[in-house]
Amino acid sequence: MGTIDDILIGNAYATEDELRAMSAVYLDVHPSLEVELQPNLSNIEHQILQEVHQYRGDCSEYMVRSSITRRKYRDQDIGPGDTRPIKRGDLLICNDRFGQYKGEFQIALKDMENEGNRNVVGHVKEEAVFLLDYLQPWSAFKLIFS
Repeated sequence: MGTIDDILIGNAYATEDELRAMSAVYLDVHPSLEVELQPNLSNIEHQILQEVHQYRGDCSEYMVRSSITRRKYRDQDIGPGDTRPIKRGDLLICNDRFGQYKGEFQIALKDMENEGNRNVVGHVKEEAVFLLDYLQPWSAFKLIFS
């Protein structure tokens, strides 16, 4: 976000683990979104979620789209899973019903109907949903699972 100049630690004796965690986040080259996953995801869905994603340059007001995964996983079976209506912050993977978009990873920016071609595989943690507004086209990002 470009808004941090200094980091102050509130407790007098930060542990080595706390310092390591803070350092890892601060020095990471890719912004991270903390997410919660749906239970019972397929192995392919887990693999797609673990990729470093890149927000496509042809932006949509409805989705953050990362199409790298649709090329990498195009020959894999991604059957329909949880196809409930989509809410802002939902993590989506396009399933076999979506033709050439199968395997594409998306994050919903708006609520919308699901036509059965997108599996809802998780959600950006509520306290982190505001970060979606700071993702920029052509920027890379990754997910942190809690």
